[in-house]
Amino acid sequence: CMSDQFPNDEIDGKPRTIVHIWSAALDADSCPGLTSRATDLLRTVGVSLQGFLEGQVFEADDAKSVTVVTSWETRHAWAGALWSQRVDQLIQAVEKSTIMLDIISYPIATVVPAKT
Repeated sequence: CMSDQFPNDEIDGKPRTIVHIWSAALDADSCPGLTSRATDLLRTVGVSLQGFLEGQVFEADDAKSVTVVTSWETRHAWAGALWSQRVDQLIQAVEKSTIMLDIISYPIATVVPAKT
């Protein structure tokens, strides 16, 4: 059971939102294409996946790295996204072009809203 493996994913029996971050250092030639693919994937596939809340794609000024941040209702929802064939294809493309890849998930601890 995933809740046994990740006990901090729930507080008082309620699931915490999970933020998944992957960041890749790339050669400058492949970065724009992968940034475009990641953005397209979030717009076409991410929004249809159960538990997907939002996603952001960041490209470094020097076009040598890209970071993708996604928010999910639960860790289970995020894990389910990995079964998408298009998600898998993008991850494989990133791994082939990557100099360094870092992937990590966090349960949200605090959200500080912007001033209104």
